[in-house]
Amino acid sequence: MRSFIVPARTVSASLMENNLARKTRPSTQVLDLPTDEQLVHAYRVGLRVRSAITQCLLEMRKGSVRFWIGGPGEEVHGTATALAIKDFDSEYGMPDDRWASALFPHYRSDALVTMLAELRGHPNFTLDYFRQALSRATDPMSRGRQMVMHVCDIERGIMPAQSPLGMNLGKAAGYAKGLKILGKPGVAVAVCGDGTTATSDFHEACSAASLWKLPLVVIITDNQIAISVGPDEGRPIKDYAAYAAAFHGHYLECDGHDAANTYTQTLAALRHARDHQQLVLLHAKVPRLRGHSSSDGAIFRYDSRDPLLEMGESLLAARIVDDKAVFRRKKKVTEKDYFEDHLDGTLMAAERQRNKESLDQVRAEPVPQPGDEYLWDHPDYPDVEEPEHEGKTGVQINEALNLCLQRMLEESPTCMWGQDIGGDKGGVFKVTRGLAFRYPDRVNNAPINEPLIMGTAIGAAHHPELRAVPEIQFGDYSLNTLHWLVHGGNLYWGSGGNLSPNITLRTPVDPVQGGAIYHSMPVDGFYTSVHGWVICCPSTTFDAYGLLRTSGDYAGPVMFLEPKILYRRMEGPAMPGEPDSAELRKLRRASGESLLGPNELASVSDFRIPFGKAAKRRGGRDLTIVSWGNSVHQSMEAADILADKYQLEVTVLDLRTLSPWDEQAVMASARSTGRLLVAQQDRAFASFGRHVQGRAHEEIESLSSVVVGMRNVPGVGQAKELEEHTILSTKRICDAAVELCQRPVGAFVANENVWMQFAPTRRTI
Repeated sequence: MRSFIVPARTVSASLMENNLARKTRPSTQVLDLPTDEQLVHAYRVGLRVRSAITQCLLEMRKGSVRFWIGGPGEEVHGTATALAIKDFDSEYGMPDDRWASALFPHYRSDALVTMLAELRGHPNFTLDYFRQALSRATDPMSRGRQMVMHVCDIERGIMPAQSPLGMNLGKAAGYAKGLKILGKPGVAVAVCGDGTTATSDFHEACSAASLWKLPLVVIITDNQIAISVGPDEGRPIKDYAAYAAAFHGHYLECDGHDAANTYTQTLAALRHARDHQQLVLLHAKVPRLRGHSSSDGAIFRYDSRDPLLEMGESLLAARIVDDKAVFRRKKKVTEKDYFEDHLDGTLMAAERQRNKESLDQVRAEPVPQPGDEYLWDHPDYPDVEEPEHEGKTGVQINEALNLCLQRMLEESPTCMWGQDIGGDKGGVFKVTRGLAFRYPDRVNNAPINEPLIMGTAIGAAHHPELRAVPEIQFGDYSLNTLHWLVHGGNLYWGSGGNLSPNITLRTPVDPVQGGAIYHSMPVDGFYTSVHGWVICCPSTTFDAYGLLRTSGDYAGPVMFLEPKILYRRMEGPAMPGEPDSAELRKLRRASGESLLGPNELASVSDFRIPFGKAAKRRGGRDLTIVSWGNSVHQSMEAADILADKYQLEVTVLDLRTLSPWDEQAVMASARSTGRLLVAQQDRAFASFGRHVQGRAHEEIESLSSVVVGMRNVPGVGQAKELEEHTILSTKRICDAAVELCQRPVGAFVANENVWMQFAPTRRTI
């Protein structure tokens, strides 16, 4: 980096310094410019990327690359941006192999990523580019699971790119919040196209940066088109400066044709975001020199200005390189063969040879094999043992959850945000009560924007040492986060095990006391089909604490479904170290509060519960009932009625976690009784209960089974009569059980009747 004092309207000696001077304000200021060596380095990497893109498209014609997407025309802007990020990080005293600022790129950021990876120590990023393009097992970024330019190099601060536009912005905002929480230097840098500024993700990231005062730089690479849609049809924001100001942000522009201007303005943006802890929108004008992707034919456009050709001539004019080094277009072109239409020059010739050697190496490397798709399915589950338990608890479920969250906050970097979880309210159901007063920097209210809550939480969890525990106020309002749930669930698999966000999403679920359509949804049927998430649904105080504690230890994403009706109930066995009932009554009187806090429950021992382990709530030989959440208590009531009225012995299994679920325990019990009843709050149609039933029938011949849940109607009505008739009830479980037990059992079962080859019904009802 070199600094120049530039008076107003001064004309610099070189062409690029002249371009810079014309863009300065009419006052003397210090401008930082890249050195000659940096400019030559940027030019060489830009040539390398242009060569790699062109070669990738040639490989498509041969069938060895299935799809291409990238950013030809952004080479100058990308390499100059990378130089600015590297020099910005050096202001923190970072050595060459260390970094402070994370990059959240998009799929046109090939030059930016290649240059930044090299500056941060990667010996040959283009080798990995070809590995991903040719879907090799050696691809370190995705193991052959992602298309080209879905980059990921966590070691060098390059975060996973994704296909859905704009999601990197929410992740970058969350990462920036993580920087503040952890007290780490640097800023978060995200890149998007001008078309992406129409997405809600763009608005959400800007909202988070504004509300939480985040060091976030969003670079808008404006090529005036989104696939085939121009600004008149696809860009509702007409003034990016005004938009930035509306979010109390800062606005800058740069010319993506000009390396020096891009470098200077990017460095200014990074410093402003750091110094003011503020959003910066950096609007970069860049061309798109090929189609959106290979689906457009990707024909190179010769009728547009090419920044890479211009950079070569500028370096020559400044006597930084000689004439033989410059890459040029021939006067007569065919527009059929890109390289035939150009004169390589010594630098492009060297980069083409380097790329050829890399590509030859990749062609000889192995491809993924059938069965490899099961690798990196999820991080290892915590290896924990459930403690012995006895007695009846005197602690409410919301009190146990509050105690657990307090301990998570005090032991390690944990952050929480959601609607109304801070201040005096402490959440609608008081689960986070008091936490924001103890940890104001890590427990925060969030705006009414569930995708913002989820996106920033996943971004914060890109810090491996940070645990994110967001809350969505009602499970019903999680539906507009499905995009984030899918992305969060496949991050570990899609990155080949490079990244897994430690995030536990808490949300209340199920109908209770007049919730009507949008405060009564069971969501387990929606989300058990979203792969990659652990899904917990506790029914007792003991399980609520133990499962949430394990969720916090798990390296991957967890969805923690909390039945609303159970929050203020004392259910299940006592927690180890829990005060006895007399002491608890004394504590409640002394506190004067409706809820006991962590101080009153300090004697409770810390413990965990393993994922995927069902709890057997009672045993019996006539019928197996499988349930979770509040359905467990209804099933237990039904089992008592069935025993008293019909002398039926019923096993009740509480799954506790739906993904993974204890398939072994369910199959063993269903095989023993020959009858299976799944009781759930959700509708039976297309539900998780149907999955349990289906798996049981695949494993057990002639099993008799039924699934019972809420009625198959659009929602739960507000009227008490409608609600009671719609939702699962103890009576409906009993009725289903009686009907099931009236069927003759034809299943081969593992009990003392095994010699008969089937289990006859033991009683007539």
